[in-house]
Formats: sequence, C-alpha cells, structure tokens
Amino acid sequence: MSEKVNVIPKSKISVETIGIIGIFTAFISIISAIPIGIELFGVPATLQTFAMAFIGFVLCQKLGTASCCIYILLGFIGIPVYNKFMAGPSVLFGPTGGFIIGFLLLAFFSGLGMKLTQKFHSAALKAVVAIAASLIGLILCHLIGIIQFSIVSDTTFIKSMVLVSLPYLPKDIVSAALAYFIAVAVRKALSKARLLPAA
Repeated sequence: MSEKVNVIPKSKISVETIGIIGIFTAFISIISAIPIGIELFGVPATLQTFAMAFIGFVLCQKLGTASCCIYILLGFIGIPVYNKFMAGPSVLFGPTGGFIIGFLLLAFFSGLGMKLTQKFHSAALKAVVAIAASLIGLILCHLIGIIQFSIVSDTTFIKSMVLVSLPYLPKDIVSAALAYFIAVAVRKALSKARLLPAA
C-alpha cells in the first residue's frame, strides 16, 4: 500500500500554498547566503545546492521551481541572499552567476523526481528515482555555470569546467542526496499537519 499524502484542500490552497512557498523561500535564502567556512576537495563549501534540491523535493517541480525563481529575483533586486550575502545583477550575470540560473533546473528536476516517486512503493526505488532526477538537474546546472563562466571569463570550456565545476561536483552530489532524505521527513511532517501543497 502506498503512503497516503495529505495535501492542502483546494479551498485553502491559494492562501496556504503562498504561505508555504514564502516560508521555504525565506529558509533557502538564509541557508544559501551563509558561508560554511570549510573546504571540501580544496573548494569552499556552500549550502546552495542542498537548498535548491531540498526545495524541489519538498514542494515538487512547479512550486519548488517557483520558490527558486523568487529566491533568484530577491538576489537580483539587491537583497543579499546569494552566497556570502552577495546580491545584484553583477552577481547573477557575473562569472559564477550561471550556477544561480541553473538552480532553476536543479529545483525542477528534484521536484519532478519526487513527484515520480508517487508511482512506486519501495523506499529504495523512490530514493534512486528522485536522486537520479535531481542529478540530471545538477548536471544541467553545472553545464550552464560552466558556459557562463567560460563566456564572462573568456576561458575555454574545459578550463572553466576544471576551475568551477569538477572540484564542487562530489560535494554537490552528496548535498542533493542528503537533501532528498531530509525532504522526505519534512514532507511527512507537512502531510501529517495537512500543510503539504498539492504537487
């Protein structure tokens, strides 16, 4: 038997869904901006990848992508929600801004993966499907990031990949997987409280 998921009734979905999106957007904005202060594989670690995969897993593809879009717009207009409390068009269209734009795909595919898990009963299979979908989004996110870095910095694609993608990839893969398991617990809690928005 598949687990019953309690979603917000249609009569309440407009107001309560907006509230949930607002709360989670604020959450990912805070944890994305805070520098961790440690390095993995010689590269400074951030929580941005975790945050975007998490929001997709919790809210599924439509609402998760909407939340990510709001996050990006907040940073674009000057609210310091990007990593290290940075903000503004210069960051979004700067050398590493492609990764921020690519977060939309990470959130979307993470959410799509979570929605697809509703077709399966096995917890292990659900994890594999959701995380695999998230990794597709992660790869596309890195691809956009590499391309923008290459164009803005006037470097080759390969050199850009070595500089800004490959060192981060192992950490980002772990972050996406961790985000899934935490999101599952959060979705159960929201479902129990009848606060889980309809996917």
